[in-house]
Amino acid sequence: MIGKLLTGRYLILEELGAGGFSKTYLARDKYLPHHPLCVVKYLKLSSRNKISLETAQQLFDNEARLLEQVGRHHSQIPTLYAYCHEHDEIYLVQEYVEGESLSRWLQTDQRLSYKVAIALLKDVLTILEHIHSYGIIHRDIKPSNLIRRRDGKFVLIDFGAACLVSNPEPSALPTTASLAIGTPGYMPDEQHLGMSRLNSDLYALGILVIHLLTKVHPKQFKPDVISGELDWHSFLPEHCVDPRLVEVLDRLVRIKCSDRYQHPAEALADIQAIPGVGHFRQPAICWQRSVKKMVAPVTALLVLGMVGGQYVYARNRQSPHVLSQIEHLFQQSDVHLKKLRDMPIQADVEQMLITPNNQMLITAGNDHVLRLWSLATGSMLRSISGHTSVTSLAISQDSKLLVSGGADGVVRLWDTSSGQFLQVFRGHQKPVTSIAIHPDGQTLITGCKGGMLRRWDLKTGVLLQTLQLPKTEITAVSYGSIPNSLISATSDRQLQVWDLRTGALHRTFAGHTDAIVGLQVTNQQRLISFGKDRGLMWDLKREELMEMLPKDSANPIATSFSDRYIITVHENGSIRIWTRDTGKLVAKNNNGSHRNRNAALSPDHRYLASWDTDRRLHLWQVSTTKL
Repeated sequence: MIGKLLTGRYLILEELGAGGFSKTYLARDKYLPHHPLCVVKYLKLSSRNKISLETAQQLFDNEARLLEQVGRHHSQIPTLYAYCHEHDEIYLVQEYVEGESLSRWLQTDQRLSYKVAIALLKDVLTILEHIHSYGIIHRDIKPSNLIRRRDGKFVLIDFGAACLVSNPEPSALPTTASLAIGTPGYMPDEQHLGMSRLNSDLYALGILVIHLLTKVHPKQFKPDVISGELDWHSFLPEHCVDPRLVEVLDRLVRIKCSDRYQHPAEALADIQAIPGVGHFRQPAICWQRSVKKMVAPVTALLVLGMVGGQYVYARNRQSPHVLSQIEHLFQQSDVHLKKLRDMPIQADVEQMLITPNNQMLITAGNDHVLRLWSLATGSMLRSISGHTSVTSLAISQDSKLLVSGGADGVVRLWDTSSGQFLQVFRGHQKPVTSIAIHPDGQTLITGCKGGMLRRWDLKTGVLLQTLQLPKTEITAVSYGSIPNSLISATSDRQLQVWDLRTGALHRTFAGHTDAIVGLQVTNQQRLISFGKDRGLMWDLKREELMEMLPKDSANPIATSFSDRYIITVHENGSIRIWTRDTGKLVAKNNNGSHRNRNAALSPDHRYLASWDTDRRLHLWQVSTTKL
C-alpha cells in the first residue's frame, strides 16, 4: 500500500497501525493546496479476527456513517473526508490529528498528573455528551484511541466499534450493539454480553483514566470480595490526586450500569464542582505534604481490604497527674522497654486491652475464652467462656463493664469484677468489627462488616438507633467530642460524621490511601485517624484536614492518647511518640529484638502488654533516658 494513490487523490505514505478488521495509513491529499496530511483506514481482516467479512463491512459502513454524523459538529472528533469503494476495496479517509496517542504516553515512566486527568475527563465527557445525544455508543475508548492534540485538547478517534441505539435514553436496550466488541479490560460486563449501553462509554473512560494514573493495566483490577466493585485503589501511588477525583472515577467504573453516572453531564458537573478545576489555578495537593488548610472532601472510595477489631485503642481522658508524667517523659529523647514479667497462655491472642484503672489486662483468645489478668502480679484472675470468636473489645471508663463483639454478630456485656454475663445485644448479621462505649456509660455503639452501625442502651440492651452504609464495612467507631455526634470509619477509607439526633450523615472526610484502623476524638473537636498508610489529624469544627503524620505512624497495632501526645505501637516491636498538635516524632524505640502480634497500652502510657506467637504475654515498662 505504501506509495499507492487512492482514487487518484490520496497518496499513502506510511502505516500507522492495524486492528482486527482494518489497517490505518498516513496519507496526503493531492487535491488540496499544500497537500495536507490525512488518515486512510483500509478494510482488511486480520487472520486472528473471528468476525466475518460481512460483519466487518457492516461495521466499516457504520463507522463512516456515524463519523460523518458527529464529526462535522465537534472539533475533537475527526472530520470524515471521504468514503469510497475502489476495485472491491473499501477506504475511509478522515482528518489527521497531530499529537501524541495516550498509548505512547503510557510507555513512559511518567504517571498522569492531576491537572491533565481533569482536562482529559472534561474533554472526553464533553465529546461523549455530543455523541450520546445522537444515540451513539463509541464502545472502544482506550489509550490508543485518544490523542492529545498540539493545542492540549484531547481528540477521540476510531469509531470502528461504534453503534447506534434505537433510543438515546440510557435505560433503552441497544438494537445494533449485539456484538461483544471492544477492548478487554476497558469493556464493562454488559458490553461483554453484547448489551452495550450509553454509559458503557463512561465505564471505559473511568478505566482509562485509572490506567493512566496507576500505570497498571485494567486486567489486573479484581472485584472486591465484599462489594463486588473493582479494587484499584491499592495501585494508586502517593501522588497528587484529589480524593474528589477518585470519587468521580469510582462512580464511572461501577460494575452495575445502573450504579454509574447515566449521562456524561452528571460526571462533568461533579468534575466542575471540584474547587480550582475551572481554570486549574490550584494544583492538586500532594499527600506527602502538610495540608493544614485542605477542605475535607466528600468522597466514596472503593472498598479496600477487611479490617477487623484487633486494633484496640485507649479512650480515656488524662488527669493532670498523668499529663505531668507525660511531660516529664518527653523531656527525654529516647524510649526504652523494660520487661517486667511473662505470662504463659495456651491460646493465640486475637484481642487485648488494658483497663482504664490500670489494674487488669483483658485478652480474647482463638479458643473463644476471655481472660482477665492482674497487671500487678501477672496471675489470671478469671476466665469467661460462652462466646464465639471475639472480633472486638471495649471497656467502660470506670473499668467495670466489658463489651465483646463476636464473629456471629452478637455483642455481650460482662461484669469485670465477677465475670458475670449481664446483657446480650443481637441484630448484626455480620461479624462485629468495632465497639465504642459513651463516656457517660449509658449507650453503646457497635459496627459490623455489613456496614451497619447500631446504638444500644447499655443497661437494658434496647436498640435505640440503626445507621446503614451500603457496600462497605465499619472498621472503627468513636463518639464525637460534642453531644449526639458519632464518628465512623469504613473499609472504603472514608470517615463519616453522624448526627445521632436525626440519624443523618453530616459530613464525609477522605484522605487516607489505605484502610483506616483506629479513631480518637478529642475534646477540642479534633479527630485523629490511624490507617495502614499513616495517621491524619482533622479539625471537626472547621471541617478540614490539619496535619499528616509521617509514614512511621502507619499501621499501628495499638495507640494511646493524652491531651498533648500520641503513642503508637507497631508489629516490629517499635514504640513511637508524637506531639499531637504538630504530628512531630519526638521519641522512639526501634529495638527489633521482639515483635508484636498484638499489643495494648495502659492509659498512662507507662505499661505495654504484648503478645507474640511464642504463646506468652509480655508486660513491659515504658521509660526514657537521656542519650
